Amino acid sequence: MRNILCLLILTFHSISFAQSGEALLKIIRKEAVRNQNRISSVQSAVPANGLNIDVIQYRCHWFVNPANDSIRGKVAIVFRPVDNAVNQFTLDLSDNLIVEKAKFRGIDVAVSFLNSNTLNVNLGNQTLQIDQTDSLVLVYYGKPSSSFFGSYTRILHNGVPLVSTLSEPYGSKDWWPCKHALSDKADSAEITISTPAPYVAVSNGLLFGFSETAGIRTYHWKHKYPVATYLLAFAVTNYSFFRLKAVLSSGDSLPIDNYCYPENLAEWQAGMPLIVDLIQDFDTLFAPYPFAKEKYGHAQFAFEGGMEHQTISFMYNADYNLQAHELAHQWFGNLVTCGSWQDIWLNEGFATYFGAYENVKSGRTTWRQEGQRWINFINERDDGSVFCSDTVDPSRIFSGRLSYAKGAMLLGMLRNQIGDRAFFTAIKKYVKSPAHAYRFAKTADLVEFFEQASGQDLTEFFMDWFFGEGYPIFDLEYRINGSEVSVSLNQTSAHPSVSFFEVKIPFKISGNGRDTMVYVYQTQNAQNATFQMPFLIDSITFDPNRIILAKVNANLVTSKSHLISFPELSLFPNPTSSQIEIGGLPKNVSIKIINAKGLTCKRFYSTGSNLVEDLSMLSSGVYCIVFQSALGIEVRRLVRL
Repeated sequence: MRNILCLLILTFHSISFAQSGEALLKIIRKEAVRNQNRISSVQSAVPANGLNIDVIQYRCHWFVNPANDSIRGKVAIVFRPVDNAVNQFTLDLSDNLIVEKAKFRGIDVAVSFLNSNTLNVNLGNQTLQIDQTDSLVLVYYGKPSSSFFGSYTRILHNGVPLVSTLSEPYGSKDWWPCKHALSDKADSAEITISTPAPYVAVSNGLLFGFSETAGIRTYHWKHKYPVATYLLAFAVTNYSFFRLKAVLSSGDSLPIDNYCYPENLAEWQAGMPLIVDLIQDFDTLFAPYPFAKEKYGHAQFAFEGGMEHQTISFMYNADYNLQAHELAHQWFGNLVTCGSWQDIWLNEGFATYFGAYENVKSGRTTWRQEGQRWINFINERDDGSVFCSDTVDPSRIFSGRLSYAKGAMLLGMLRNQIGDRAFFTAIKKYVKSPAHAYRFAKTADLVEFFEQASGQDLTEFFMDWFFGEGYPIFDLEYRINGSEVSVSLNQTSAHPSVSFFEVKIPFKISGNGRDTMVYVYQTQNAQNATFQMPFLIDSITFDPNRIILAKVNANLVTSKSHLISFPELSLFPNPTSSQIEIGGLPKNVSIKIINAKGLTCKRFYSTGSNLVEDLSMLSSGVYCIVFQSALGIEVRRLVRL
């Protein structure tokens, strides 16, 4: 039987929730300014072009032969001016690609490279007014570069060539002319790919047309949803294809199209059906699948991981964890896209957390296992914030330790702080919000939804866990006296950026086959809490599900009443290197060995005579050995050499 008790020491602030969200936004802006000098020094790596135009549609025709690593393309960009009439504008494109021609309204226009990544378009004596929409057509060719994670890659699988793209964070310019910015989503895209037979070309959206003439196959894909530029992609090789279907909450059937190497077909057919339950779960947990009129699918590629291209995740293999992570991105990253790489955790932290959520729900793992793995990873170093201050270095943007693991732990701690109902209510409203669905969002936008759903001011929480570096180091002292336990809490910070982490801490109190969860909201040092249970207590465990990012030092202090229960009790030898002999106990006394973190390492019962117990599985250290029966409880100190 589980009971839920809650000791919440809450501090209420006079500031309104709307005001606190605005305050947090100001802080984020200040952090951005603080790092602007360093970012500007390598600005060529960070596209900021096309800011005076709004892209409405991309219509792309690419000619790709996987036998070589060149590309030829014709890209029509449908756009309109943003604030003023437009006579010239810039696009993102690497200067190792050659622009053969550029036409506007059927007339040749001048293009030139301002720097290695910026293409200037001059419309000459033509001007596009604010209320007008038109298109620029560019024809280009060349050998694309392949920066960061492999923006344009050619490899061999089983001797057969594969060409694939992966443009996150700044790779679009390496292989096609576009506006690459986290501020403008094209309303739709049409992608046509011509390639020699027997190759198959895969891209976003639905396949609207296919033809083959003189050994050249042409695939025509249409994607009619708003899409960030870095989420457009294609892959070409000799794919095998199979289709699955999922029934969504609307009752509609969603095709799940899978493209894999022929040599891996059996593996993918065995592993991919798990995606059906995942889609159906997320479809109800968050919001309806965002691209339900088209498809979801996977295409195998060479990068050892995955990339959540809109409607078609590129995957290294059919791993369940990878499936769950990339699928979660269709909501967190694709439906709602981070509005700055400083906020990349809105993509990666969410996908990591809900990938783990599905792992736990399916019984493959537990929150304790997931949380401990994240904690061990994050605590390898004492520094680093979820807020990404360095948006120049892709390895920092996509830091597994900070953007993924620490971002996921932030969500777990937030869920613990505000409760399940407020947590999931906020997330549903966030992904359904007209201001952010099929658009962009930043952390301050997300905070408002959590504050509104919970009725809490979360400024301090996000200052500590989003901007702050490091984690708390707890020094805990427990005093167990029969059915009462007292907890004394102190903490220091692993990093000077946070002087004190305010945090709601769960404890599990156990005894007589029962356990109860209690909570202490620590707001200051030397904080104490006492709990009275309706049973004799034999242990208390800090954060049993490992949802708090922390290091812990715990000490169980013996009270006088513990010392009189078993007067004939003897332990020998103590300290011990391998085993211990226990004497002087009646039969059926419960015996538990508890480590310094309050975790039970071993449990057994007395036999009424001297008992020899093997302790070789215990690591060196100081333990408490707890003896309990109807006579009472006694606690002794045990040292394992």
